[in-house]
Amino acid sequence: MSYHGTSSASSNNTNQRTSTPTTQGLLNSSDINQDSQPSIAPPGFHYMPDGTLMSDADMIQPYEKVINSINLDLSPLRAATSTRRFSVIAEKGAVFSLEIKNEDNYYYNFFSKVFQVEKSGLYDEVVGNMPFEEKIVFPTVTDDDQYDIFLSAQPTTTTHAQHTEVRFGDGSLDINSSIGSNSLLITKVIYQYLDQTLTISPFSPTSTIETGSVVSEAITLTRGLGFAKQQFSIACSVTTAAKCYRIIKQPVSNDVIAFVEPEVGSAPITIAGENIYPSVSNTDIVDGTGFAAGTATKFVMNTNVADKMAVGDKITIATTALTDTVNGAVSSGVKVVMDSNVATKMAVGDRITAVLSGVPHALLTATNSTIVTVAALNPDGDNAKEFSMSQAVTVSDGEVLTFTPKCNRELFTVAALNPDEDNAKEFSYVDAAGGSGSRLGVMDNAVLSFSNQMNYQWPIDNFAHILRENMVVIPTGNVTTDSSISIYQDIITTFPNTKQEDIIVVNELPAINTLGINPVITKGDISTQAGSIVFDKQQVLALSGDTLRIGGYGEEEIFRASGYDVIFSDLAIALTPITTTTTAASSNGSSASVVVASRTGILDDVSTVSGIGINPRLVNPTVDSGAGAVTGAGTIVLDGVQSLESGAVLTFAGAGQTATITGSIRVVKAGNASQTLRFDINKLLSIT
Repeated sequence: MSYHGTSSASSNNTNQRTSTPTTQGLLNSSDINQDSQPSIAPPGFHYMPDGTLMSDADMIQPYEKVINSINLDLSPLRAATSTRRFSVIAEKGAVFSLEIKNEDNYYYNFFSKVFQVEKSGLYDEVVGNMPFEEKIVFPTVTDDDQYDIFLSAQPTTTTHAQHTEVRFGDGSLDINSSIGSNSLLITKVIYQYLDQTLTISPFSPTSTIETGSVVSEAITLTRGLGFAKQQFSIACSVTTAAKCYRIIKQPVSNDVIAFVEPEVGSAPITIAGENIYPSVSNTDIVDGTGFAAGTATKFVMNTNVADKMAVGDKITIATTALTDTVNGAVSSGVKVVMDSNVATKMAVGDRITAVLSGVPHALLTATNSTIVTVAALNPDGDNAKEFSMSQAVTVSDGEVLTFTPKCNRELFTVAALNPDEDNAKEFSYVDAAGGSGSRLGVMDNAVLSFSNQMNYQWPIDNFAHILRENMVVIPTGNVTTDSSISIYQDIITTFPNTKQEDIIVVNELPAINTLGINPVITKGDISTQAGSIVFDKQQVLALSGDTLRIGGYGEEEIFRASGYDVIFSDLAIALTPITTTTTAASSNGSSASVVVASRTGILDDVSTVSGIGINPRLVNPTVDSGAGAVTGAGTIVLDGVQSLESGAVLTFAGAGQTATITGSIRVVKAGNASQTLRFDINKLLSIT
C-alpha cells in the first residue's frame, strides 16, 4: 500500500485554480449589432445583462473549498480496545470521503464501529458551519496492527491545503508529519502494538558482586505511552555461602543504567597517524633450524602460541642485531664467505650494513642507495659459511657486517594460530598486503616480539543515532577495561612548560559518526543506524564481531539509550537480617563469646546483634571476631560480655546475604521496545 500523498487515479491537478483563456482571435461583441441582438448567443459565448457578449471561458470559475487538515491522534495505539475522536477541519461546503483500512484490508464501518470485509466508509460528507466530527473504535489485537487512513476531496468542488512534505532520515516520505496534498488524496497511518515490558533488575557491570538468584520487577505498558507511578521491589543474593553483603550507600536515580548492544564490525577503522601497535604484548623463542632460509610460511615456537600472541599481532625480533666478519674480499660480487656458519648469524631478508671506523653504515651499491639484503644461505649447498646478497657489492676482507631482521623494517602480522590444527606451538604469518608473497626469514632461537593491534575507531551495526560522547562501555568480552566513548584528538604540544607553550590539534574525529550511512526507518522510527564509534582507549583486534554494552546512568541517559522517560523516587536498599540461635548458655555475663547454630551471613566488625538476653547497657553490640567468610555453627565474640541462655534467638544486622532495593517509578513515556533498567549494585554494595 502506498502512503504517498498523491493519487494515480486522476491525471488532472484538481487542486490548482482553473485559469481562463483569453478571447483574442474569437468573436467580439462589437461585431454584433446591438439592435439586432439574437436571442441565442453563439456557441461558447453568452450575453451579459448590458447586452455585451462574453466568452464562457472568461467567467470566474466557482471557488473550490479547502480541506485544511484531519485532526486525529496518530500516536501508537495500545493493544486493548480504545476510542479516538477525529475532526475534519475544512471550509464550509467542502465535500470529502474517508476510508480506514487495517493491515488485513478490512474497512472500518462508522455505523457499526467494527472492521469488515465489505467496502465501507464516509462518502460525500459535507462540512457545515462547524468541523465534521466522528469517532473511531480500534479493537483489541493479538499482534501488531496498522491502520491506513484515506481522506479524499471531491473533484471540482473541494481541494486540500497546499502540500508541504516532511521526510525521514532515509529520504522516505513522513506522511503523518506532511501537510496537505498536491492531489485529491491525503493518507495517514496509525500503528497498534502489543504491550511491552519494562524490567527493573539488580546488576553488577563487572560481575565482581555476586547477584545469585535475582528477583526483578516487570511492568507491562504500551509503546509510546505513559504509566502511573508504581512501587517496585527487586533483590539479589550471594551465591557463596561464606560471603555476605555490606551496604555502601543508599541508591539514587544516577545508580540506574540503561544500555544498547551494538555489534562491532569485522575490522577497525585506522585513523591517520594512529599507532595501532603501541606496545609489545608478549615474546617467545623460535624453535626450529629451517626458518632462516625464508621459505617457510609457518613458524614453530617454544610455547603454545595461544598463550603468547593473537591474530593480527605485529611481529618483530627482539634480539640485538648480529654481526660477523668477512673471510675473503669480494670484488663486485654477490657471494660472501664469513667466519661463522651463516645460519647462526643471519636470515634471508636481513638488511646488511657495514662498520667503517667503528660506525655502522648502509652497505650500498656503487650506483644507487638501494639497501642490500641477504638473498640466500649457502646458495650452492657446499659451504655453510657462505651467503649471497640481493645485489653485487664490493666487500673487503675482515670487514664486519651487521644483519638486521626484515620484520623490523617491514610489517608482518600473525595470520592464524595452529593453522593446521596439529601443533599448538605453530603459527602462520602474512605480510603488509595480507598475503605471503613477501617471505620472512628468522633464525632458530630468535626472540620474537608480538604487539597487539589496537584501534580507537570501530564500526558498529546499529545505534549510532543514540550513542554520544562519554557514554560508558560495560566490560564484556574483549573490551579494554574502563573504556568509554570519546572524541579523538591527535595533538602536538610545542614549547612545553614555557610561556610559549601551545597545543596544536593535528587530527580530530567526533565520538560518533554515521559514515554517510542512511538510517533504516521502520513504521516511522529509526530501527537501524550503522556508523562508527571512537573509544577513549584503543581496543584489541579481537573486539571484531563482539557485542558491546554501551549506555549511561541516570534518568536523562536512560531516556537517550532506551527511549523510556522515567522518574524514580523513594529509593532505598536494605539487607535481610541474619537470624540464628545460641546452642550454649553464656557464663553469667562474664564472657563475650557466644556459641551459635550458624555464622553464615555474619561479618566481623560490621554485624550488630540484638535479641532477648543481650546486655541492655550495650545497645546492639558488634561482632568482634569469629565470623566472616565462615559458615556453620561456631563461636563468635562480641564487643561486650553477655548472659544468654541456650536456644536464645539472635538477630544480626549490618551485613547479610540478600539485598532488597525498593522504590517507585513513573513512566512518562515508554520507548519503542521492551527494556531493562538496571541498578548498579557495584555502587551500592560490597561483598566479603
